Amino acid sequence: MRIHFFRSLFIPVLLLILSSCAQRGRPDGGPKDTEPPEFLNSSPENYSTNYDEEEIVINFDEYLVLKEPQQQILFSPPIEPRPSIYPLGPASRYIRLDIPKDSLEENTTYTVNFGTSIQDNNEGIVLPYFKYVFSTGGYVDSLQVEGNVFDAYNRLSDENISVMLYALDSTYSDSVVYNQSPRYITYVRDSTSLFSLDNLKAGNYKMVAISDKNNNYKFDPAQDKIGFVEDTVKIPTNQLYDILVFKEVLDFEASRPSQISRQHLEFGFQGRLEDYKIDLISETTEAFESRYFRDEDKDTLHYWFKPYLEKDSLLFTFSNQGKIDTLEIRPKQIEKDSLIISEVKNDRNKLLTDFKLKANTPISSFQKDSIQLFRQDSIPVDFKLKMDTIYNHLVFEFEKQGKTAYQINLLPGAVTDFFEAQNDSLSFRYNTRPLADFGNLALTINNIDEYPVIVELIDERGKVESSVYETEKSTVFFKLVKPANYYIRLIYDLNANGRWDTGDFLKGIKPEPVLYENEPVKIRANWDDVLSINLY
Repeated sequence: MRIHFFRSLFIPVLLLILSSCAQRGRPDGGPKDTEPPEFLNSSPENYSTNYDEEEIVINFDEYLVLKEPQQQILFSPPIEPRPSIYPLGPASRYIRLDIPKDSLEENTTYTVNFGTSIQDNNEGIVLPYFKYVFSTGGYVDSLQVEGNVFDAYNRLSDENISVMLYALDSTYSDSVVYNQSPRYITYVRDSTSLFSLDNLKAGNYKMVAISDKNNNYKFDPAQDKIGFVEDTVKIPTNQLYDILVFKEVLDFEASRPSQISRQHLEFGFQGRLEDYKIDLISETTEAFESRYFRDEDKDTLHYWFKPYLEKDSLLFTFSNQGKIDTLEIRPKQIEKDSLIISEVKNDRNKLLTDFKLKANTPISSFQKDSIQLFRQDSIPVDFKLKMDTIYNHLVFEFEKQGKTAYQINLLPGAVTDFFEAQNDSLSFRYNTRPLADFGNLALTINNIDEYPVIVELIDERGKVESSVYETEKSTVFFKLVKPANYYIRLIYDLNANGRWDTGDFLKGIKPEPVLYENEPVKIRANWDDVLSINLY
């Protein structure tokens, strides 16, 4: 029995000793790596001349990975076809670029800018804006031009803005930005507005900046912003260039209609609608009527017609600002829509906005005597009612009080739609918040150059909270503003049309000037603030 007890005791003691020994010898992994990969050497050497190889190998002191190499790594001038880049998967201590000699021009300096793509494999520490430079000639071009890129309208610019130089030779025209690669290219550094085009050859250039969403060095107006320097950029130069990028208004183009219900079509479009019209050009022996209105959220017109036409196809013309598109649809026998009336929702201060109702079918008429508006204490409220035919809304205009519940009642037959359908009894509520929940601001802006101006309070996401149009005074008043921090934006409305107008690259038109106050203003609840700022 004692022997058995001794064995039982010995085994746990032995395990405890071994465990203690193992714990004392366990590695802790060492200090956390806080340094990015370090360049060691390359073949050929960086800044080498008379390049006559098929590949470039760049060695580093630790394992690295490449993050978003297609977006981050730029070749300037662009090399076609784009060189293959390794590694694209597993970590490696080197980067290899396969660059066939026949894809390069003679006597040309090339810059490979890696952006923020190089990261160490363990901690993701970035080696920012590492460059590899080589020349196919006997020397490396060393001229440089610098500047800043800003958004023409928004407070913050998009990421990955590319800045390009096009040689102003006998073949240049402004249309090259759509279909040809630039001579030199760089991009705006992350979280800054700065750019630098390096290793340039002396000459005259056109400078353009675009938000190159396709990463193909070409301007796509449907999704890219563009900015340009009006004057010729003459290299060498010591001048710093500021570029404002803007989204152009697209040329009008209608898309093929789609059928939503039996007598409801949708016509999509791009561009700005002004003086537009949709006409049926297919022959019909019946009396034909149509109505259409705009969608609130997308570039679409809702088109309604009667009667239903038993035809294999229908042809329409969609005209806008003198341009006419002919469109075809093959209608089907599907269900009809029934009248639905609902409230138009928005997140604006209800004390400052009108109550609105919308219908899914075109509203033909309304009977104001069959519509009631009451306060929470059942007291009738006087109101005006008008029809917004652009968006198919009924707009209620009335004087509102703080912290009040309003009830809107529609008796049967108050609204009649395009198909002679009428509403049943409907009731809606519209509640306002207390006046003390909001703040007011009297803002004086010194040194305004000219009028009219649009002055706006912008939240941190770029959304307009409040806007004032001013034609002569330097002090504007923002009333009943939700408490928050806001940036002040001033727009010079040069053509006095009540909105900001963007630019046009081919026409050489710059966007209307926009200025921001650097520091936000804090609006406090139940508080009247007074502020004075200087534009310069």
